[in-house]
Amino acid sequence: MELIRAYYQDAVKATQGTKLFPDTLVSQLVLESGYSLSKLARDANNYFGIKSGTTWTGRVISAPTIEYVNNQAVKVPGNWQIYSSRAAAIQARQPAASLFRVYDNRAAGFAGWVQFLYNNPRYSRAGVFQAKTPVEQFAALARAGYATDPRYVDKLSAVYNKIKGFFLPRP
Repeated sequence: MELIRAYYQDAVKATQGTKLFPDTLVSQLVLESGYSLSKLARDANNYFGIKSGTTWTGRVISAPTIEYVNNQAVKVPGNWQIYSSRAAAIQARQPAASLFRVYDNRAAGFAGWVQFLYNNPRYSRAGVFQAKTPVEQFAALARAGYATDPRYVDKLSAVYNKIKGFFLPRP
């Protein structure tokens, strides 16, 4: 739980002035990266499993992942190599679904999560920025299609309920 304490202050900074809860950021970090940080988090400072997408112009990492199609888990291979761009990775025959954003450092990764949500109108339409609680925000993230896992809200809520005692009290 030291990870949560260490990263919560950075989450507060990253979400300051936004309508995002630092608790949401940390809960997603734990679910997507684990309690001891995933290889994606360690190698790419991508704590939230954010894919590169066609508009991403930065570096990418090809990482194995699981996507859900019609509620069926599908394994997508990846080679853990960092590429200069999405185009370079695709040219190297890496599956598009395995391509995740690479950030220079933790602060950039956290800021990237905030920017990703704000720059994609589907999150606003789904109510992410109108949520009154982290759990409401989890549901809005799922409505917006943040993850393909049909149990995403349940999993995020379970993580949040397990770690919420480590968050600082709000004024």
